Amino acid sequence: MKKLLFIFFILLNIGFSKAQSTERVLLVVDQQNQPLVNFEIELQFLDPSGKVLHSQLSSTDNDGQITTNSTLPISIHINKDLGKFENPTRSPWLNTEKELKIQLITEINRINPVSITGSLSPRLATQNPYSVEVISQKTIALMGAQNLTEVLQNQSNIQLSQDPVLGSSIQLQGLGGQNVKILVNSVPMIGRMNGNLDISQIPMNNVERIEIIEGPMSAVYGSDAIGGVVNIITKKPISNVNRVQTNSYIDGVGNTNIDANFQLGNLSKKSRIGLVCDMGRQFFGGTDFDPSTRSADWKPKTKLFGSIGLNYQLKKSNHLLRYSAFHEKITDRSDAEFNLITVTGYNNYFNTYRNDFLLLSDFTLNKRNKLQFQNSFNTYKRKKTMVRRNLVEGTEILTRGEDQDTTTNYQANFRGFWSYQSANKKIDWLTGYEGQYESIQTKRVTKRDGIFDMGIFSTADINLSPKVQLKPSVRFVYNNQFGTNPLPGILSNGFKIAPIIPSLQLKFNATKHLAIRGSYARGFRAPNIKELYFMFVDINHNVQGNQLLTTETAHNFIGSIDYRHNINNISAVTFKLSYFENFVTNQIQLALVDNKSNLYQYINIGKMNSQGVNSQIEYFYNQLQIKLSSSWINNESLSDDGSNWKKWTVVQTGLNLMYTFQKPKVSLQWFSRYTGKNYGFEETGKPFEIAPYFIADMSMSVPLLNEHILIQAGCKNIFGVTQVLSSASTGSVHNNGNGNLNIANGRNLFVSIKINL
Repeated sequence: MKKLLFIFFILLNIGFSKAQSTERVLLVVDQQNQPLVNFEIELQFLDPSGKVLHSQLSSTDNDGQITTNSTLPISIHINKDLGKFENPTRSPWLNTEKELKIQLITEINRINPVSITGSLSPRLATQNPYSVEVISQKTIALMGAQNLTEVLQNQSNIQLSQDPVLGSSIQLQGLGGQNVKILVNSVPMIGRMNGNLDISQIPMNNVERIEIIEGPMSAVYGSDAIGGVVNIITKKPISNVNRVQTNSYIDGVGNTNIDANFQLGNLSKKSRIGLVCDMGRQFFGGTDFDPSTRSADWKPKTKLFGSIGLNYQLKKSNHLLRYSAFHEKITDRSDAEFNLITVTGYNNYFNTYRNDFLLLSDFTLNKRNKLQFQNSFNTYKRKKTMVRRNLVEGTEILTRGEDQDTTTNYQANFRGFWSYQSANKKIDWLTGYEGQYESIQTKRVTKRDGIFDMGIFSTADINLSPKVQLKPSVRFVYNNQFGTNPLPGILSNGFKIAPIIPSLQLKFNATKHLAIRGSYARGFRAPNIKELYFMFVDINHNVQGNQLLTTETAHNFIGSIDYRHNINNISAVTFKLSYFENFVTNQIQLALVDNKSNLYQYINIGKMNSQGVNSQIEYFYNQLQIKLSSSWINNESLSDDGSNWKKWTVVQTGLNLMYTFQKPKVSLQWFSRYTGKNYGFEETGKPFEIAPYFIADMSMSVPLLNEHILIQAGCKNIFGVTQVLSSASTGSVHNNGNGNLNIANGRNLFVSIKINL
């Protein structure tokens, strides 16, 4: 395999174009030495006497770089409100310096982070018409988070649910399951079990940042984006940078993790090529709160994962090819059975396999026109194997054929964008297409035909004035399974158009630091293959899909105020307050439709409304960072025509503290969140109550050897929360047969060592 990779890279190098000998590169980084993306720099080109010949406003690329072929001396300037250079009195950038690195003293990205979700080019938070929450790589590292679940448990307005076998699921603005879209590098994840994606299967070892947009994003991302979008952005190869990193982690509840990644940025001297590769293993031995039983409340898991990415950057284009693989094995043990001859038990093994391919190409046609093409292919396989185990001899025998099950999903997704910026910069136009085909193979689905949809969407950022920005969007969708024929008798019956999906965002810059946003968006979700064609009928079950299902629709309203102010070089503050309303109709629920045959079927009868207020204040003073958040969500659910509205309110508060000492650069972190009384839903739509709980983590980070080594130690779940009382049916998949709901696996100490060379 190594020889094949070596030959592959040699062949690639043969075709690379020669770099211009006059090319000069400016690299802009923050105080953590991280590249600043889409950061505006004014370049003033000087004659030999120092007179300004002309000026050019440029923005850094995805590597934090600006490239020029000019041989003139260049004076560098930035907006004084965004920070200042490490050495502001330095002489102009001369043509003898092929590479120049400048570092900003003020960490502007702390209060004005960059995001790419929902747009083609990176944007600062103050430039976005909608509010985006960005969780940086630094914050993820300070949490000691090993997967996405551990990151999101500290975010306001997000609720998490834990299942012993199906993993962690997410709710956003009170909506969850199929209503929240999870993206990795803007590519939808597949493999929903019981309507949810297991976000604990997403490791954090190669994540650059996480972007969260609340509210429907169906106009840009299509189905499943009614509640919002969570986009995980992985690390990309950076040209001219070589790096090796290793991470190890161990804690007191049985987690032993190790991973490594390396980056090569000098594969060819004649072109800008970068290679990044990572691999890792996470092992969890399981936790059982009752040692007298053989079964575990938290099931043992082993995860293996890795990825490889190749980035090829030309003068006016950039190309990224990435492949990632993931394997997880969960062991679910039953209690022992005793008889006069032997002792036996049953083991269920759940193996998950993910393979993801991505080809991303960006083209800059000129200053006003850009193109992007994104093509991906994803596979997901979940295999359940049930065995009868002799606990004395250790032998295992497969049980009945109906106890075994394998589900395989395939998804092909292709997207293309064209963006245009008018000469006066008053209009940014983005139009594109998205095609997606998804199929499923399992013995419990009666039809193997996949679902294909094709969407055409368009959105525009219109600057009506220096203070007012308007963003209308619309999406048209063709689908081979649902919708209506717009021209019956002319077009074939198979041609179906889904409802038009509009959205409208408005941003008003009330002052230099205060932005007011308001938006309306319509969401939709198409029924998936399982809901349409699922068939599980035996002596104990009678669950069937419904080919007459229609799409879920939603209406969302959000209003917010956003205040961001760099007070001076050492202090800054942000404040965000938002109010939202969601109205979901035709919600798809699994309901009992026939008492005589005990028939459960997916039907369009459920309704779900949610309203809420979310607030967040963040204060920076020198090396101190304080973040206080709170959310109030009121939910209303109607499971079927014969039931009454179920109403409940969830309150959450969070407090995060981080402080870094100047000498030595030791940092202390505190992450905590309180979640009030909540409700969950069983497979039948029946609600159950969940008691409130409080989670808190504390850690210390110590850098050594000029920050090449980082040692982190601390205590997670300081107050020892394990399970909380719930009114779920005993033995349902949501609990462990004792009426309790898993929250965390107890108080535990952890140590992490990161080496960066």
